[in-house]
Amino acid sequence: MAIEQFVTAVLPQHSRSVYDRFLDAEEKELEKYTIVSSAQEIRTIKSAAQATVNAIFKNIEHIGMKRKAVDDLQSEAKRSTELAFDVDPEVFFTLNYEKYNLYFRNHASFLLKMVADFATSRINRTAGIVMKTFFRSGKEKMKAVKEDTSPAATVTHIANMLEPDVFTRGDIVLPTNPMDKKEKPSVNEVVQGYVDLLRTDPSGFIKRRDELGSNQFSVNFARLRQAMKKELLEGLVTDKFGVACCRIVRILNDKGKLDESQIQKYAMLPPKDVRQKLDTLLLSGLVEIQEVPRSTDRAPGRSFHLWYVPLEKCFQELLVDVYRTTANLQQRKTEELLRRKRLIDKLSREDVIANIELLGEIDKAELAKMEKVIERIEVSKGRLDEMSMILRDF
Repeated sequence: MAIEQFVTAVLPQHSRSVYDRFLDAEEKELEKYTIVSSAQEIRTIKSAAQATVNAIFKNIEHIGMKRKAVDDLQSEAKRSTELAFDVDPEVFFTLNYEKYNLYFRNHASFLLKMVADFATSRINRTAGIVMKTFFRSGKEKMKAVKEDTSPAATVTHIANMLEPDVFTRGDIVLPTNPMDKKEKPSVNEVVQGYVDLLRTDPSGFIKRRDELGSNQFSVNFARLRQAMKKELLEGLVTDKFGVACCRIVRILNDKGKLDESQIQKYAMLPPKDVRQKLDTLLLSGLVEIQEVPRSTDRAPGRSFHLWYVPLEKCFQELLVDVYRTTANLQQRKTEELLRRKRLIDKLSREDVIANIELLGEIDKAELAKMEKVIERIEVSKGRLDEMSMILRDF
């Protein structure tokens, strides 16, 4: 676990936040300059400071472990089967929650499934499989959940990781030559086509990394997490306020700040309905108004009033609502179990555990009802957990 970084050594510098360490590194970089006169120099200083912090992080990966003394005459095969380190018994270790979150996202989490399902809903099933393959190709090189991009990979590398029968499952694969429909494209050409679809999709699944070389691509986490949050927000607005309100929210997200007449034009709704929907969204905190005065006296009658969606505020409020609903569901589960305390005590008896048929018909009906209620509560909690993962951990 220590080698895989699921537990890390407790060091004195861990008492300080990563941002404080970044500020110290930035201050040391500033000492190298007499005068900082351009934005390019500021960016260079920040990049150098971040590189210093990352280098320190890599250097402390194996602190708390002792390297084994390996005989030079030992065979390479035997050497590879043994661990190169022993845990130092004098060093304290703590759980690396960032590593666990990264593992759950890239290996066996609902979040990975949701990303693949999102790509499937936008394009098709094979596109979701390609997205999963991008996650698998870079899972060992990622250090944090909040990275903007995944490690880069080539189309050939992704094609080699895919199963041979992926493109024979019924998804659309156009022939290379339209005049000869029997001529099928190669696997690399098909993967390249799906990568282009994922890259040009408005959700921005894939990003080209030309700075790392030709034909290098990676998952664009920065745009993807924003797109998934927006889709979640729009879905909840549709369920709570209707399709018309969702249309207005989507228009404001796409166009930015608009006045009421512009919203009427884009939404193709009558003025009365638009005004009513905007008032409802304003009371719910989903939209806000930006006042733009025409004159210096800032008179309300001579000012523009622009409507916009404060996305980050909406996401935070939505996460709070998810937490509140989860707590309510847990309280409801506790209440349902307290109501059936007599039945639960009866189910804990050894004779009933050995033979469930000892229960009467009334108790069996009540047990089936309790299991059905608890199952609904747990399913709802699972869906809320998926929402919180998108809003917080992605």
